[in-house]
Amino acid sequence: MKVKILILLFIVAILTLGTGITYSIFTSDTNTTVSDQKIAKFVFNTELLDHLSLPIVNLTPGSIEEYNFKISNTSKNTSNVTLNYQITIKTFHFIPLLIELYRVGETDELIMTCDENYSRGVDNELVCNAPVEVMEEGTVSSEDYKIKVSFPDNYNDKEYADSVDYIDVEVKSWQKIN
Repeated sequence: MKVKILILLFIVAILTLGTGITYSIFTSDTNTTVSDQKIAKFVFNTELLDHLSLPIVNLTPGSIEEYNFKISNTSKNTSNVTLNYQITIKTFHFIPLLIELYRVGETDELIMTCDENYSRGVDNELVCNAPVEVMEEGTVSSEDYKIKVSFPDNYNDKEYADSVDYIDVEVKSWQKIN
């Protein structure tokens, strides 16, 4: 008789635990199969991107290039949470380029100059992080930015002729937690 009671209690315990786990699996609302969980993107030449490599092949001493882009919370894809975002510029800085990030408005506001004052990453690339900006929830807004890259005329030397470099721009975003 005791064996039958123990077997019955064992079966009831298994059914109770199994039902709770099964119920939680089938009622989950979380979608973890989405490949791109990023929220903020920036607009460059009317393309939505979160990463951009700037062409600097044609820069010669004395030349200046400007690259305009926009970070936007559009009416079509308005975020339902307040976001923090940060613009990061990465380069090896082998070529002595002057790289400046501006917020474009009535007057251009210099946000940062990417130079040797910033730290280098694991791959010895110069990593320049702009200050963190906030984009309010449910608000249709956009910020215009410009990256100005200039090759100073005084570096007109043969030693830079075969140098290879790159400029990579990223926008990182995350939900603001109060």
